[in-house]
Amino acid sequence: MANLKELSERVFRDLSVGISAVPSITFSAADREGYVEILLQDESGMGVGFLVDPSASEAEVLYEMAYRIPDAYVEFYAVGLPVVPGTERPATPEIVSSTVVWKDPAEKGTWSCPVGQYGRAWERRQEEERR
Repeated sequence: MANLKELSERVFRDLSVGISAVPSITFSAADREGYVEILLQDESGMGVGFLVDPSASEAEVLYEMAYRIPDAYVEFYAVGLPVVPGTERPATPEIVSSTVVWKDPAEKGTWSCPVGQYGRAWERRQEEERR
């Protein structure tokens, strides 16, 4: 069973590179079908929720979170995150060989990084631009 808190923290860590605000997150008990509702709320109390199957593979659960949590940031903070370094385009998640990565949706194969490691990728890009 996937550790939902740890997986959500990977996504939040990546999104925190672009904005300091972090919504609160709660996890419901599993329903009859085994799904858990994840509810994100901003400081005003506005909420966005979605379901995950914690019995799915870790990659599938992380992908679902990496797909859904950035949508909540758009609703709460009007910002699309994480951005592809050097652009203003939001990256999109994809499962590649059982690893969830952020990818540039506009340019296949030009940039990617594992979910949870976006901060390092962003720093490397900043260093390259300073050279």
